[in-house]
Amino acid sequence: MRKLSIILLLPLLFWLSPSVGSCSESPMYQISETQLTALENHLTALEANNAELMTLLNESNQELTEATRQLNESKRQIAELKRELQALKSESETARKSLAIANEELKRASESFKASEKAHARIEGRLRTQRNVWEALAAVLAGICIAR
Repeated sequence: MRKLSIILLLPLLFWLSPSVGSCSESPMYQISETQLTALENHLTALEANNAELMTLLNESNQELTEATRQLNESKRQIAELKRELQALKSESETARKSLAIANEELKRASESFKASEKAHARIEGRLRTQRNVWEALAAVLAGICIAR
């Protein structure tokens, strides 16, 4: 629908527009040779400035490309370091739990050893007492045997 209206409006625009031949002549300007030289010098200076600016733009674009590459590399390294940090945190937590378990088992083993030492001391005390009783009994029996 839009193409159709454009196609229908184009001939109307050509018909309404003034023809090239019917346009009035544009005004004529005159400048002196020194003014022309000054304009040419100004144009040359502008072209030189434009070339310099284009060179600077190209250099800036190259620097921007390099900075973007470095930024992307830094982002990649940061992501890798974050993954490594997370892995190390996980390992650290696992090690902490293992250490807590080992400390608990060591505490239980120490308590068990102390209990065993106490039991051993009691048994040793009983055996010493028993040996002393047997020695006394042997001395009494030896004395009875000698007395008979």
